[in-house]
Amino acid sequence: MIKSVKKLKRALKRGDYAGVVLYAGPSRIDGAPIVAIACRIADASNNAKTGAMVQTFIMRSDIPPHEAIKTGQDSSVCGDCPLRPINKGATRCYVRVYQAPRSVYEAYKRGRYAVAGVDFYSSIIPELFAGLSFRIGSYGDPAAIPPNVWQRATRNVKNRTGYTHQWDKRIGAGLKSLCMASADFESDVMRANAKHWRTFRVRKHDAPALATESICPASKEGGQRVQCDSCGLCKGASIAARNIVIADHGIMDARRRALI
Repeated sequence: MIKSVKKLKRALKRGDYAGVVLYAGPSRIDGAPIVAIACRIADASNNAKTGAMVQTFIMRSDIPPHEAIKTGQDSSVCGDCPLRPINKGATRCYVRVYQAPRSVYEAYKRGRYAVAGVDFYSSIIPELFAGLSFRIGSYGDPAAIPPNVWQRATRNVKNRTGYTHQWDKRIGAGLKSLCMASADFESDVMRANAKHWRTFRVRKHDAPALATESICPASKEGGQRVQCDSCGLCKGASIAARNIVIADHGIMDARRRALI
């Protein structure tokens, strides 16, 4: 078992592992087996919008993600999110599950990810991500796994982003200081704010922002003044700042690129 963060980073750099497993166990949503994996640790993405961020994927551990979305079993990691493909809403999830999530799942099945508590001491996790920017839930809702996993992983990070649709449910309560409440409607913004959540909302491109919202500065409409890895506005209620909003004409492509 790897005991030091230096040796773990060396193993990641050599390609011995493609990332690390942060959690493997029952979903807090429905009890089904899921896994949370962190990658892009030693080989950070050079994505133009987000900058270099650790990516994390929350998936069923027993069903490929591209199959789970067809049967509705993705509810184990996405809850009742209205953007799930099975809901057939006007707006669909931005994640192309058959690409990055599928690749991560297949690598997981091949044993390409070091497991905390098995391959390395879990106590070195805060140091592993120290100084990095961390994306909580590149795919899957962060509330599907215990919040203390995210708290430990992001303890010493430079910056983080996170979004949850479970903000109005008990399982989401522990994420208030870590994640933004994903708001689908203007009324969601008001309800979430009343519960002391900050929100992130995708608005129609021709609709105005609310008085309580600021346009995402990493978006095209916001002038792309900063990248997500250094912005710091999507840290949930841990900071005193306005809600964030972005227009739908660019968010889908921007978020897809964030998985590259």
